Amino acid sequence: MTESSFDPLSFDDACARRFGEVAAALRASGRTNRARAFDALIAATAIAHNLPVFTGNPADFTDIPGLEVHEVAIPR
Repeated sequence: MTESSFDPLSFDDACARRFGEVAAALRASGRTNRARAFDALIAATAIAHNLPVFTGNPADFTDIPGLEVHEVAIPR
């Protein structure tokens, strides 16, 4: 599969609200959301659209409540 086979998800007001919650959760866990800003945007979008995140780096998405994370193997 390639990214051309996926429809893009909008980053709307629901995503923005979830981003605030994700950023607050990261701060509360002691993790800086600045270093993880893109991960936080991905997580917020997934939560707002009620979708899981599939990633080769599941540790990047720890301490984010309400996010379903699935690890996938990264081809080497």
